[in-house]
Amino acid sequence: MYQSLEASLHDLFWASESHADESHLLENFLQQQTGPSLEIGCGSGRLMLPLLEKGYQVEGVEIASDMVELLHKNAKERDVSPLVHHCAIEEFQPTQTYSSFAIPAFTLQLLSRASARQVLRKLRDISSEQTKLYLTLFIPWAEILDELEIDTWYLDKETQLDSGQTARCFTKHQIDRLHQTLYREHRYELAQQTHLSSQTLQWYFLPELINLLESSGWTYQEYDADFQKGNHDTDASVITVYATAS
Repeated sequence: MYQSLEASLHDLFWASESHADESHLLENFLQQQTGPSLEIGCGSGRLMLPLLEKGYQVEGVEIASDMVELLHKNAKERDVSPLVHHCAIEEFQPTQTYSSFAIPAFTLQLLSRASARQVLRKLRDISSEQTKLYLTLFIPWAEILDELEIDTWYLDKETQLDSGQTARCFTKHQIDRLHQTLYREHRYELAQQTHLSSQTLQWYFLPELINLLESSGWTYQEYDADFQKGNHDTDASVITVYATAS
């Protein structure tokens, strides 16, 4: 996952979706903390590097080699020196005590429910009593409501590069509503290049998510909907949840 063309186009597709920018929420969260933070699934540094430029203390954990390589390339261009732990979060060994953890960009949903609980429990185990948690997830309403045809390719993302070339991502899916699991295949295309990848995603409605947090040692505080501070729309496609170590 997140290799080759998928990795190199990742940030470009995010940048083309201004409505999907959560950087302001993450920065607002960090403004309320003192001490270092750890971003789980930091990828190519899309969210982390601008925070380092502003003086925030943020380390990252990332498992995908291509994304870590891109992160160091991007960091050199920005003249910042990030500390990145190249490993799965399950294997991560902390280097210090963190005042907060951030799991943005739907990263937790790439894990099975059992693994998600394990990760949240691990983060709690290396937390102090005042440690805060930031967590963003999405609910795939279009797939749930059959607005997208099952097992059929559709144009998911498209953006223009500075070179004038057009990058595209086509997606098809299967869905298991009973177990709230979405299976997606992606086909990335740029000029003569093509890359195929697949994802298995879990989705959570808020009551289940609160239960998951509290059973993992976290106390739920509040949420923001669709990347808008103070928005509590119960039918939102995206929820950003805040919790404190119990």
